[in-house]
Amino acid sequence: MEFFQQYHILIIGCIFTIVVIGMTWLTHKEKKWIKSTYKKEDIIALGFGVHCYGLSSDQGAPKKYKGFLLIHRGGLLFKNRFSSTRFDVPGESIKKAYHATSHKGARLYKSAVKVDFSTSGKRMDTIAFKLAYPPQWIEIIEKAFIKKK
Repeated sequence: MEFFQQYHILIIGCIFTIVVIGMTWLTHKEKKWIKSTYKKEDIIALGFGVHCYGLSSDQGAPKKYKGFLLIHRGGLLFKNRFSSTRFDVPGESIKKAYHATSHKGARLYKSAVKVDFSTSGKRMDTIAFKLAYPPQWIEIIEKAFIKKK
């Protein structure tokens, strides 16, 4: 017990360093996957630490996934950090991007961005993301997919 009292700053510093190294390694792993999957000129925007609340067509309350959001010439891709969950929205099916505070009836954070898109059966579906600076992301999505039409 005396050891922890004398060296508590050192222990906290070591834990902090391990957490930072772990986050850096995960981000590096995700960047490596992106680099091997997409060409650099096809990538429009990329955000890490994004929360996705799933599709509005999914049953039950919104689920919370954490991963990265990639906007590329073909559409939007969200990939979960720790599982194989992916949401791939084709660019030509995107109809609207907007700021929202709820998804599937559940209250979200103020920084949520929702994207409406049509599915293969001509039904409308919605996906929601929590990320930093939503107006910039909405503008990027609109410029890349909505204003082209």
